[in-house]
Amino acid sequence: MQAIDRTQRQLIEQLAPITESELIPLETALGRFLAEDVYAEQDVPASDISLFDGYALSAPSACGSSRQVAGVTYAGDAPAVLPEGDFVWRIFTGAPLPDGANAVIAQESVTSSDGRAVILHESMSVGAGVRPKGADSRRGQRVLCAGTRLDAAELGLLASIGCAQILVVRKPRVAIFTTGNELVAPGEPLEPGKIYNSNHIILVSALTRLGVEIVDLGVLPDEASAIRTALLAAAKHVDLVLTSGGVSVGDADLVRQVVSEIGTIESWRVFLKPGKPLAFGRIGSVPFIGLPGNPVSTFVTFFLFVRPALRALAGGDPQIDRPPLNLPLAQDWVAGDRPEFIRVRRERAASGETRLQPFGDQNSGLLSSIAWADGVALIPADRTLMCGDMVDYFPFEGWYL
Repeated sequence: MQAIDRTQRQLIEQLAPITESELIPLETALGRFLAEDVYAEQDVPASDISLFDGYALSAPSACGSSRQVAGVTYAGDAPAVLPEGDFVWRIFTGAPLPDGANAVIAQESVTSSDGRAVILHESMSVGAGVRPKGADSRRGQRVLCAGTRLDAAELGLLASIGCAQILVVRKPRVAIFTTGNELVAPGEPLEPGKIYNSNHIILVSALTRLGVEIVDLGVLPDEASAIRTALLAAAKHVDLVLTSGGVSVGDADLVRQVVSEIGTIESWRVFLKPGKPLAFGRIGSVPFIGLPGNPVSTFVTFFLFVRPALRALAGGDPQIDRPPLNLPLAQDWVAGDRPEFIRVRRERAASGETRLQPFGDQNSGLLSSIAWADGVALIPADRTLMCGDMVDYFPFEGWYL
C-alpha cells in the first residue's frame, strides 16, 4: 500500500495538462481556468478619485481656513479644473478629482452656511481622501496568471479592467461508469439483492460542481468483456476515465483486472481508511482512476485524488488546498493501523470551544454519515487520542474549490 501523498504525486505526474483553449464570455467563465496570463490595458482607476463625499482641494491646507466652492463633480462626470487660489470643489464618492486638486476633505470635517464657502476643521496633506490613479491595476500590469481558477473575485477583477471575453482551458472531459450487477437506478423497482445506485449521483454532482464536461456512460455489469468494450470505447473521446467499484480483490471486482489487460495499472492500494482499494493507470494514453465502491470511500477518494487530477488537467495548481484547521476532538478515539478520515461535525461545547464530534458509526457504506458531517478529521495511524486532543480538520466546503 502507498501513502496518500505519494499516491497523489504519482497520479499527478502521469497527467498532461489540456492544451486546447476557447474564448468565452466573462459571465460564463465561473469555475474555469485561465489559459493565458491577463494584463491590464488601462489604469484602474483611470484617474485619481474621491474616497468619500466631501470637497477636493489643493493640499497642504490649514485647519480653520476658509475656501470658496468653485463647482461640483459626481461619479461618472469628466474631470473638471480647480481654479488656483482659495477654492474647493464639491465632490462625491467615486468622482474624479478636478485637475489641480490633490486631496479630499470629508464633508463632516467642514462647515458651510450657504453652500458657497466652507471652513476646514482639519489640516489636509497631499493624497488624503484619494484613491490614486492605477491603485488597483496599472496599464501593462499582469493581473492574473495562466492556471488561475476563476471565481467571483477574479471575474470581478477581469470586469474592472474591461474584459468582456476571456481565454480559458477547455473543460476536462471525464467518462464515468459505476459498476456492479446489484445497482438499480433510483425510482426503479428494487428487487431482492439489489441496491440503489448512489455513487452515480455523487460523481455527477461533484464533477458538475468542479466544472467538468461529463460523459455519462451508465452502469457496467460484472462481466469482463462488457467492461473491456466500454472502457476502450470511452478512452477514445475523453481526458480521463473514472469508475467506481470493481477495483478490490473479489471475484466480481473485474475493472482493475480488465484495465491491467488493456492498459496499465500504476497503483491500486492506498494506505488510507476509507478508500484503500483505489486504482489508477492508463487505457492507452488516457488516464484511468478506479474509485472504491462503498459510497463513503467513493466520496472521500474523489476529493483526495480525482479533484487534484482534474485541476492538473485544466492547468491549475493541484495542491491548492487551504491548510486544514486544527481543532479538538469531542471524544476519545482509538485509531487503526491506517490513517483514517473520520466523518465529523463542528459543535460548540458548553465552554464555548468549537470541537469535532465524530459520527457514531464510521462504516464506509453509510452515506448518512456524510450527509450529517460538515467535514472529515484525519486520525494518524496507531494513535490513541483523548477528548480535547487536536487533529487536522478538512471542511467539505473547501473541497469544491
